[in-house]
Amino acid sequence: MQGKRPRVSFGIPVYNGEASLRCCLDSILAQEFTDFEVVVCDNASTDRTPEILVDYATRDDRFRVHRNDENIGLIRNFNRVFELARGEYFRWVGADDWLEPDYASACVAALDADSGAILATSYFSLNQSDGQSECREFSGEFLESDRPERRFARALWFFHAGAGLFEPIYSLMRREVLATTGLVRMAKNNDWMLAAELSLKGRFLHLPRPLFHRSWRPDFIDDQGLLLDWFSPGGRDAISSSTLGVLRVLVEIIHGADLTPRQRARCYRAALHFCSIEGSRRFARAFQRVRRERLGLTRQRLRDLLHGGS
Repeated sequence: MQGKRPRVSFGIPVYNGEASLRCCLDSILAQEFTDFEVVVCDNASTDRTPEILVDYATRDDRFRVHRNDENIGLIRNFNRVFELARGEYFRWVGADDWLEPDYASACVAALDADSGAILATSYFSLNQSDGQSECREFSGEFLESDRPERRFARALWFFHAGAGLFEPIYSLMRREVLATTGLVRMAKNNDWMLAAELSLKGRFLHLPRPLFHRSWRPDFIDDQGLLLDWFSPGGRDAISSSTLGVLRVLVEIIHGADLTPRQRARCYRAALHFCSIEGSRRFARAFQRVRRERLGLTRQRLRDLLHGGS
């Protein structure tokens, strides 16, 4: 692989992934499209992850493995794996996710045929630890518009449409376009921020086929303290997690984009509308937690009180 730039780079940030890593790597090796490299950043794993990676790198020279001396957090590790990648197209792959064999061939063909598109998304399944799996399909508008302000508004709309509907961060992207963004930011909703920024860079393609599979842990995502420590160990104070912080980043993205004054104004309005909804949802969730955890008011208890029960 020395001196030869691969067409596709699969970037895998991993920490203690021994339980799922082989499934992920095997799905990449099974790709019909073979002009790729696999760049793995091991974030100072303490399990058998390093041994597994040595095994694959020894057997296939398309694997390049980098090991961090210490755990630098998920966000920095995501960005690090991109920095090490060399391919014309780039795709982050979660260490507990896996791809269909025709994933790369289908996405590369779609992007090769449309030079104006910057990335290719597809349908996918969400798989929980209890064995439940769901694949949601959507027949409406994605982010294919030629109008950047329209794509931006649609990206924000998808963020509130529910899990499993749209996943632009786990898509095949043009590396040169992704390199012009702020990559994964030190923010709780960093996937939202990057997708919104990319929406102002160009059109998205969508392949209406389930081409990959994601492991889904909603209980982990709901534990805000654990999530922030995962993003940046020992540095959760550096992670912007407020609605105001989300708005601040969106304004920064809009300000730096190549837009006309009218397009910019429409993006600002879309960002304000989105953050007003997000703020209301966060308040409702916080109220529900206080009601349950501090007041002991479950829905059944509230119904009993409203109807005169004890």
